[in-house]
Amino acid sequence: MKKINFKNINEELYEEVLPNKLKVIYYKTKKTKNFYITISTLYGAGVTRYKKNGKIVDVIPGTAHFLEHRIMDFTKNKKAMEMISHLGSMPNAYTMHDITNYNIFGSIDLIKNLELLLDRVFKPDIKEKDVISEKGIISEEIDMEQDNLNTVLLYNIMNNGFKNDKSMCIPVLGGKEDIEKTTSDYLKMIYNDFYTYNNMHIVVCGNFDLDEVSNFIHKYFEGTKCSDEKIKAMYKKECDEVEVNYYEINRDVVKDKTGVLFKIPLKDFKKFNNSDLNRYLNILFTCLYGSTSGVKSELEKSGVTGFNFLTKRINNYFVVLLMGSGDTNKFLDIIFNSVKNIKVSKSDFESKIKVLLSQLILDFEDIVNVENFVTEQIKFNGKIVKNAKNELLKLNYEDFKFIFKKLNFNSKSILRITKSSC
Repeated sequence: MKKINFKNINEELYEEVLPNKLKVIYYKTKKTKNFYITISTLYGAGVTRYKKNGKIVDVIPGTAHFLEHRIMDFTKNKKAMEMISHLGSMPNAYTMHDITNYNIFGSIDLIKNLELLLDRVFKPDIKEKDVISEKGIISEEIDMEQDNLNTVLLYNIMNNGFKNDKSMCIPVLGGKEDIEKTTSDYLKMIYNDFYTYNNMHIVVCGNFDLDEVSNFIHKYFEGTKCSDEKIKAMYKKECDEVEVNYYEINRDVVKDKTGVLFKIPLKDFKKFNNSDLNRYLNILFTCLYGSTSGVKSELEKSGVTGFNFLTKRINNYFVVLLMGSGDTNKFLDIIFNSVKNIKVSKSDFESKIKVLLSQLILDFEDIVNVENFVTEQIKFNGKIVKNAKNELLKLNYEDFKFIFKKLNFNSKSILRITKSSC
């Protein structure tokens, strides 16, 4: 077992890789009486096609989420459900485009909770009759999602923004026609291909006996082996242009809702490693559009409400999506002006670095945040970077300024949700 010592914030993690190649990370703390256990697989809704031993497999949209439902369904196991109720624990799961996570939060008997979660994820019982009954539940979720204007805007504008690589444009839930194609045999195949030990990790956070938990996990997986099959997700090469420049959707809305997506190519920034580049860009757009920004204040004065923004790194592109409700022309004028001549002072840049440093320290005050920190590190770096504070401190204003002066905002897509005139 390896200790990961965060000397600069006085915290430590423990990490071990089991003989079957499954990675386990422990955060032992006396700051809480609760515990939080998660099991993650680096497989999500963004995998639309993959190669397995030379053969290409097309993935039905919504598969990752459907599989999550069938794996985490405690209701089909009466004994497990009674135990969860007796312990007062809270099991949950979520699917994103790049990961599926299963978790349990509790305060009584960590080992028993761990065993319950391990059994669900690593010993799934996927029956055809349960898959059939699940279709109605997921279909209702899809209906609810289609009533959410933010979700409608998100997926439509992402789809309009990307021509070839649609991996991040597909709704996590899929469509109703996709759900109908799903069978138990198909879900079992996907499970066997992506729920492999070398593609997964476990995180245990809380106040516990490290040796006891580690010994239990080793015994649980004793004799298991990692699959030798080679699986590789496949993504189409994307181009700089957007698919659709402008698009309207008619809905029964009180005020127009507008979104604008900037698709920024990153080919001019190869001298920066991915982690640093992502940090610089996130700092920039927080300065431009965060809660204390001048743009947000200007939008509010112009009558635009519900302003929100998100950023996403998608392979060789950085996506910035901004949305708000109100006069579309006013919204677009303010947003387009904000990227014409970007000016962020050195003091603002340094202030954001201090905020990130404070957040890093605060993350270790909450076991859920610690798990999120660990999982994000594994997702994007393949490992935990122990000098996270130094990684922030090495960022400098000159590199930051170089980046924002060279950004290309020409590739953009606009989506307007407006009340039908009929």
